[in-house]
Amino acid sequence: MVWIAMALCGAAAGQVGDLVARDVEGHLEPGEPIVREDFERYEPADAVLLDERQDGTWVLRTKDWKSPLLNSTGDPPDLTYDPELTGLYDIYLGTRATDFPVVVGIGLESDEELSVITCPRATKQVHHDWEICVRRAAVMDGERIVIRAMGAQVYVDYLKFVPLTTRTKRARVATDHVVIGKEAGRHFAFPGVARLEDGSLTAVAREGTAHVDPSGSIALWRSTDGGRTWGDRKTIRDDPDIDERDPGICQHSDGALVVSMAADGPKVMRSEDGGETWDEPTPAPVFSPHGPREMADGKLYWCGIVTRMGISHVRIATSGDLGRTWEIDATVAMSLPYHQPWVRNFWDEPWALPLGAGRWLALHRVDWDGYLYQNESPDDGKTVTDPKRTGMWGCPPFVMKLWDGRLLALYGYRREPFGIRGCISRDEGATWDVDEEIIIRDDGGHGDLGYPTGIEIEPGLVLVVYYHNDGGAECSIEGTFLSL
Repeated sequence: MVWIAMALCGAAAGQVGDLVARDVEGHLEPGEPIVREDFERYEPADAVLLDERQDGTWVLRTKDWKSPLLNSTGDPPDLTYDPELTGLYDIYLGTRATDFPVVVGIGLESDEELSVITCPRATKQVHHDWEICVRRAAVMDGERIVIRAMGAQVYVDYLKFVPLTTRTKRARVATDHVVIGKEAGRHFAFPGVARLEDGSLTAVAREGTAHVDPSGSIALWRSTDGGRTWGDRKTIRDDPDIDERDPGICQHSDGALVVSMAADGPKVMRSEDGGETWDEPTPAPVFSPHGPREMADGKLYWCGIVTRMGISHVRIATSGDLGRTWEIDATVAMSLPYHQPWVRNFWDEPWALPLGAGRWLALHRVDWDGYLYQNESPDDGKTVTDPKRTGMWGCPPFVMKLWDGRLLALYGYRREPFGIRGCISRDEGATWDVDEEIIIRDDGGHGDLGYPTGIEIEPGLVLVVYYHNDGGAECSIEGTFLSL
């Protein structure tokens, strides 16, 4: 194939997709959690009353609960708590859902503003306990915690501090990078990429002036040399009244290009002439980045989220007419709706991969602790396992099957050193080789980056496409070749 040869010739000899071993500093590893319920140490001490309700104070309830529970009454003063810790910690709040709103302000004493946590409501008969991540990698040297009543009931069950240790680890680091789209004053993000039947590559992304603004549109770039160089961008969708974003792209086996996006709801549009013209977008029942893919039977499938009656459902929808109409084939997981992203079981921005014989594997973004969670359907979607935490930290996920059966998971890394990472599974997702995590980029200026996707342009050579930044407000679409 001529286009593959051109791709190989585009890089210096010996550097196509090179991964080099390098010591990487600043790798964070969690330690044993420290749970604190010593509410009697909160200050001011005279504002915390033991098993006694008095307007304008906090009541520490011990007699009618299995563990101490802190409540507010009326409009009490802020409480401060010195955990007497030093070092880096992830901080979690244990709280409770009841039949009325539970709201608490919490943060560090040095914060300009506190985080406001709203616990999801339960019922009068059934209450739920929740653990919510309120801060990641907080430097606790001399810091105190502040808790504030926000005009609603407050239930504070405990605080949990997870120590983070930094170490240097040996990692494989990618070296072969290309720029796809980068312009002064533009914010490109959330890309998709596809290889077309003529051998060319096409990338799409959201174009705007900031991460969120009303001027978002969908841009497209094309490469005819295997991804080494890319032509000028072309705008393929721009409704001035809608922020179109999170596009995905694939080419169906019948030749049609399919582009998905969030545009006042999930939408899909099609091109029958290689991307020169596009029809009007039609609605889809689910949404997640990277969009639909084609199954062996020619149908499109899309694993995404739909909210019904206060519950977020992760579902797989299928279409036999290029996304004009859809059917729901399977429910992958269920969780609280999007307005509670810090609760553990909010499964966000999922990606599902068919493994054959009716089996599926799904990875989910979980902001509660930052790790990817995974579940499987072992029997054609009739049953699914509960999502379990993997060792991969980052978001959102994309998974692809390589020519030799290995799986490659890709995800953004939105803490220092900011960048893009990948991980290999040799047993169809039963285990992931986290100790051999691939560092695709670690030179981002801040956390506004990620959403990687990828294609295998020849056996063992993968092009990963993502959005990146140099530290300013502008973001670019870039790519990295990996020789795997």
